[in-house]
Amino acid sequence: MRRSVVVVLYVHPLFGQGIGQLLRSHKDLEVICLLASDDPHEELQRLRPRAIVLEATAASISWEALQDLPPATVIRVGLDENTMDVYQRHQIVSAGPDNLVDAIHSSLRRRVS
Repeated sequence: MRRSVVVVLYVHPLFGQGIGQLLRSHKDLEVICLLASDDPHEELQRLRPRAIVLEATAASISWEALQDLPPATVIRVGLDENTMDVYQRHQIVSAGPDNLVDAIHSSLRRRVS
């Protein structure tokens, strides 16, 4: 079985490590953490992730800045707000951070069907 690529774009290393560790516990996901301030567009084009998890901070990349990439579900996680926004094309669904893994798996199932 081929694993789905998920990229975690982070500003703070603890965010990247924490979210990366959470997602790596799921064997069907290949998790890659990238520092958001390093302009990851070229690397994202190469990796073609199925999902991108963004750290929601003032210094992070916005969802709109990723629209020119191959289609991917973008999940913006705000730890201080205890919320999560899921962007699938133009649809936005809000949920709590404990639903992060469910949101990723749900978007992967939708793409297969």
